[in-house]
Amino acid sequence: MKTTTLSRLMRMSWEIQRRRCTNRSTALLSAWVIFKNDDVAVGYLRAKHSTRNSKPAPAANYSLFNF
Repeated sequence: MKTTTLSRLMRMSWEIQRRRCTNRSTALLSAWVIFKNDDVAVGYLRAKHSTRNSKPAPAANYSLFNF
């Protein structure tokens, strides 16, 4: 893995640890799951937060991480 990928993973896990008050291993595992399933997470969040009458945008325009 690249160092930029690892640093993003670590920052995300630190944020999860602070917000959820969990231990380090649980936060790192949660961040890894989010990181590896970002295409599923983005689709879910897009569907959850879009209004019923809004026109859905193509999924190719969305990403959780900008590489």
